[in-house]
Amino acid sequence: MEFVLAYAAGLLTLINPCVLPVLPVVLAGALGANPKGPLALAAGMSVSFVLLGVVVTAFGRALGLDEQSVAQAGAVLMVAFGLMLLVPRFGMVLSGATAGMSARADAQMNTLDQGSLRGQFAGGLLLGAVWSPCIGPTLGGAIALASQGESLGLATLIMVAFALGVSTLIIGLGYGTRAWL
Repeated sequence: MEFVLAYAAGLLTLINPCVLPVLPVVLAGALGANPKGPLALAAGMSVSFVLLGVVVTAFGRALGLDEQSVAQAGAVLMVAFGLMLLVPRFGMVLSGATAGMSARADAQMNTLDQGSLRGQFAGGLLLGAVWSPCIGPTLGGAIALASQGESLGLATLIMVAFALGVSTLIIGLGYGTRAWL
């Protein structure tokens, strides 16, 4: 059941007010760069999300936090990110707090060879890192779910299920809208 919930959270991840407006531009760029661009972009984002989830889960355990504490912290983060999305003033605070990281990622994106699959993969890695604060509710839910696992291996598999949900959406939108774009 954890895998189904993680996959569903991944599907819902990019349908987000701060990601959705940018997504068509990103997908059009990936398709324009290479016919397999959306696959490489999805793979990069997936690696980014899995690494983030596993690192957060592992550090929680290394700090001696039990599954209950990590799950409660994940729930608090989900509520906090939800408030930031619902209350414009809170959203502006989040935007201001992450502006430096976004600017650095944007500068890195400009240095990538966006016409190659390697460049699209690296772009996906960067987008996963930059969009992580914005997609907090679903990513936080997946991390909380992963942290309840019995082992780091199970947590990794749960985060992979989340990443597959994200990838399904990226690939589906990318290739589903190809003719339209």
